Amino acid sequence: MDIGRTEGIGGPGRIEGPHKASKINPPAPPAPPPADKVEISSQARLVSEALSLPSVRAERIAEIRKLIQAGLYENDARLEGALLKFLQENRDLLE
Repeated sequence: MDIGRTEGIGGPGRIEGPHKASKINPPAPPAPPPADKVEISSQARLVSEALSLPSVRAERIAEIRKLIQAGLYENDARLEGALLKFLQENRDLLE
């Protein structure tokens, strides 16, 4: 019987010496998620502005309606003021 051969048993181990253990670095902390970003469309801005307009004053409308029915609303001073305001607001269209 030949016991000098070890191929069937797995053979001798390596003769390189002990393995050096390397330092284990902890994993880097995860990057923070990107900040949220909100973009408001021009349509949404327009809706927001429309919703912020003052509400209709029903009592003022009723008062003006009574003046119109009584024929007291449209007088020369009021019409002249409205015409001047219109001309000022639309000056660029008239030039």
